[in-house]
Amino acid sequence: MQSTDKSRMNAAVSLNQNYFYYAYVMLKSLFENNKDSSITVYVLHSELTDEQIMEFQSMAEQYGGQICSVFVKRELFSDRLPTTAEWSMESYFRLAMPDLLPNEVERVLYLDVDIIVNSNIRGFYDTVWQDKLFCVCEEPSANDLDHTFELRRQMFSELFRKGFVYFNVGVMLWNLKEIRKKYNLDFYMKTAQQLNYTFVSPDQDILNYCHWNEVQYADPSQYNQFARIAHNEGKDYAWIKENVAVIHFAGTKPWGADSVHYDIEQLWWDYAKKTPYYAKLCREFTFRMINETYMEDYVKEIFGQMNTLRSNLNDSLALNEKLLGMLNKE
Repeated sequence: MQSTDKSRMNAAVSLNQNYFYYAYVMLKSLFENNKDSSITVYVLHSELTDEQIMEFQSMAEQYGGQICSVFVKRELFSDRLPTTAEWSMESYFRLAMPDLLPNEVERVLYLDVDIIVNSNIRGFYDTVWQDKLFCVCEEPSANDLDHTFELRRQMFSELFRKGFVYFNVGVMLWNLKEIRKKYNLDFYMKTAQQLNYTFVSPDQDILNYCHWNEVQYADPSQYNQFARIAHNEGKDYAWIKENVAVIHFAGTKPWGADSVHYDIEQLWWDYAKKTPYYAKLCREFTFRMINETYMEDYVKEIFGQMNTLRSNLNDSLALNEKLLGMLNKE
């Protein structure tokens, strides 16, 4: 089934006050690269000001789009839901979209705030449904033999045996017309309770658990390319800018000071420069870099490891000399 009006596009994002400027950059990239579409963005929030919503609206109007403020009552969500610095309560707001978005919205593209839409994504948005409820991309880190993967392997062990592929929800096309027939926020909250509110990646785990066999997959290297993984694979800024539609700065952020940075992050700053907040973002980044001790601590840790290795090496050399001395005596 194709969307009935090729000129329209529905998108959604959820955020709190802390992510307003980063969401603005993401939406700027979405509008800038999809000028052939009339985009309506549903902003899910519980604390944004009218002024901030108007800032979004002013930008959208420059591209013939619009912003719809969707106020979400926090009391709809159990206070037992886990939250962290990375996973705020707003992360769960997307689970309420079947209830809160207008009934005439039959499909919506959900985008995390730490994303840059680098080119036209009309093709992804107009995905032909194959009797599925979502179009997603595989989570790259889910196949790594790390601590996170081990926890997920245990949590989804039965599903993995059935051929389940864990997916990322940062870029996710929702078939709301069909989803509403079976799912709503109450269903998701009951699922969280059944799982005893124990998650690795909170709302992402809920969606994977509920819909593991109701999704179709798109190419992650095109529509949900993790920037850090691309960097580790040897891809650079120029290659990403030319070849990737959606870049996801999962984990460490371009605007953060608590990580080692790399050239692909320049793409995020390219779009930040197109916003009214570029100078503010630069000042805040500079201030964080000046006051952040991450790099100093990181270098100290490396020197500590080097000293340990040097000590072990010296011990090994001393032992070898002792053994050689014993052999020579014989």
